[in-house]
Amino acid sequence: MRYFHSLILISCFSAQTAFAQGIWTDAQGDAVIRRTDIGNDAPLPAGFDPLDLLSVSINGWMPVSPSTDLYIGTIVQGDADFVRIQIVVDGLVSPPGPIGLNGLPYNPYQFGGRPITGFIELDIDDQKDSGGELMPIARSRYLANVGRFGLHPDGSIAERMVQSGEDFDGDFFTGPTFEQTGSEFTLVMCGCFAPTIISQDGNMDSLFDWGETWVVQGRFFERFESFRPESFLFGGSDFGLFDPTTTLQFVHDPISDQTVITLVYQITNAGAALAANEPEQPIDLEISLNHTSIEEALDDLIIGASFTSGDLGALTEDWQGNDLTDYREPSNWTVTALIGTAPTTPQPSSFYIWTDTGFDESYADFDFDNLLTNDDIHVIQDFIDDNDGTSIDEDSAINDQIGIRLFASEFHFYDLNYDGIVSAADFPALLCPVDFTGDGLLDFFDISAFLNAFSSHDSQADLTNDNNWDFFDISVFLTMFAQGCP
Repeated sequence: MRYFHSLILISCFSAQTAFAQGIWTDAQGDAVIRRTDIGNDAPLPAGFDPLDLLSVSINGWMPVSPSTDLYIGTIVQGDADFVRIQIVVDGLVSPPGPIGLNGLPYNPYQFGGRPITGFIELDIDDQKDSGGELMPIARSRYLANVGRFGLHPDGSIAERMVQSGEDFDGDFFTGPTFEQTGSEFTLVMCGCFAPTIISQDGNMDSLFDWGETWVVQGRFFERFESFRPESFLFGGSDFGLFDPTTTLQFVHDPISDQTVITLVYQITNAGAALAANEPEQPIDLEISLNHTSIEEALDDLIIGASFTSGDLGALTEDWQGNDLTDYREPSNWTVTALIGTAPTTPQPSSFYIWTDTGFDESYADFDFDNLLTNDDIHVIQDFIDDNDGTSIDEDSAINDQIGIRLFASEFHFYDLNYDGIVSAADFPALLCPVDFTGDGLLDFFDISAFLNAFSSHDSQADLTNDNNWDFFDISVFLTMFAQGCP
């Protein structure tokens, strides 16, 4: 407990922070395995290293030669005809193979030993009430899973996150409205289709290897699927869906040992014309045989929003009468990220194993006051005292712990060590400011995460709470690290 009494009362712990317009960063070394199957035992390859998200950037973009290479170009400030979305993940990360949906075989490791799955959700109007996904799709998105990591998003959107299995009630209007994320578009790496390799280098064995660059094709970019009943679009994977065929570039840098995943897509039909090297076409409802763009999807959304009601109406009403020209500057968009991988063998109703999230989040802040204090411990203890031995306690015994039913398909925000039990065993991670990865261990990954947070001026690394990042913070970290956590 040394140093802790003077730190815990005033320290603000923000797990991830956006530091520049259009760029969001996440601490290195904070990835943990969060299975979603009943029993928490879905198989992974031996020694599997969880996928660690490092950053996402979203910028206006202009390719040098749009019709031949989308990935070489320059960032555009202000209105743009293209958007470039880049995801940086630590280590070698491969494209996802199919996970047994839509009549496809189960082969998520088709392209390599660390396939990435996940959803990068884009809120392009910066309005939390417009956009999202209804059940069952919503169950695999950010607000339904960030609590698995002991994290909550900063700001008022936190009240919408899932805190326990009881929140998956299927009723939008009872709350929490985790379905209402604010995102209109998503970069999807779902494993629900089989990507096609467009180009590869290296040994050409169709396994993504160290130092290789690939381009793969599939339906990686989509408008929120739940709008389908009111959409007039056709030409996607089904009527009403905006999920055009796009490409992703995967580049592994052997020097940094990081993988960069890039999507470039047209915002306007003018951009689509450049990509096709054809005259510009007007906005219409067809998205497979002619030009298409984000503006084309938004035009359909703005028109269709006038016809929605009920759950879907709550997601779309703010889009009625909007102006297409207001959303051409990608650096003004906001983002949430949820990434992971897939089990090596199929699991009933459990397609993903999550490993990291982003951005602008607080760890173990159970009273949502943006401070890590003893009050957060009291929240857990009060929960145990109130529910020990009751019907929500899986073991039904009074033993100072709460068992979580159907773990880990369902989970609890307070279960910091993710063992299926809310108990005093979850306190050490909460009471240890130098456990930067939140896994209850002090090791190299905590040092790496601290150094990244320190260099980025993250408030979590300001251990002296003086709004300076200097030698004194390093000294406190080293002392506490050497002494170990309580």
